[in-house]
Amino acid sequence: MPNILQINNENLDKIIHLDRPFCVLCDANSIKASAIKSLALQLLFEDELDVIAQRKKPSAKKEYIVSRFLIKTLISRYFKISYHCLRLSFNNKLKKLQAIVNDKPLAINMSLAHSKGMVFFALSTEETVIGVDIEYQNVDRDIISVAENFFHPSEYKALTKDQHTTFYQLWTLKESLAKATGQSIFQLLGQDTMQAIKGFHYTLGQYDGFQLATLQNEGLSAPPCYLLDLEKLLQNYDE
Repeated sequence: MPNILQINNENLDKIIHLDRPFCVLCDANSIKASAIKSLALQLLFEDELDVIAQRKKPSAKKEYIVSRFLIKTLISRYFKISYHCLRLSFNNKLKKLQAIVNDKPLAINMSLAHSKGMVFFALSTEETVIGVDIEYQNVDRDIISVAENFFHPSEYKALTKDQHTTFYQLWTLKESLAKATGQSIFQLLGQDTMQAIKGFHYTLGQYDGFQLATLQNEGLSAPPCYLLDLEKLLQNYDE
């Protein structure tokens, strides 16, 4: 599959723009387990604290803290508003995450995914349709059985047991389409992926054993992807 997602190290201040979609990748695993509670109290709203309390695995708590911290930091700096005036809320009716200020959603689109402590998200203008996904490539997974039960028959028949990369490319594209369109992933798993994503521009990339995918409006150039250093960001955090 073509359309490679380029991943670049970058400084936070250089990526604060919305003139075109961009993606951010960050490793939340660098957070120490002992720091989870204090970071949550420092960086999250009361309703967000209720959500994180329901997360059982430390990795899930880390992903939640980091995704909220990064997204709110970028948006607050772009719109020049206080970090602590901004909250993120999932709109069940629209099937998307929204940035809320004074009970009103900002004119911004976002898509969020995470896997085994890696956080991956995209930000764009309100007019841009975008969806992203990240999955850890488990080489021990029985991809043939999964594809037989869930994938389109032509995808299952073409897949061999050593084609883990192809399997995860298809899976992340299906997930990205679900997020971009607000459809259930269960509606899309059985569809022919390359037919289903016609009308979108897609990119695929790999990072340290993870497969990444993005989907956005056709005609737009590939979104840049920035790898951020979480430790430096937390050190420079300014309330």
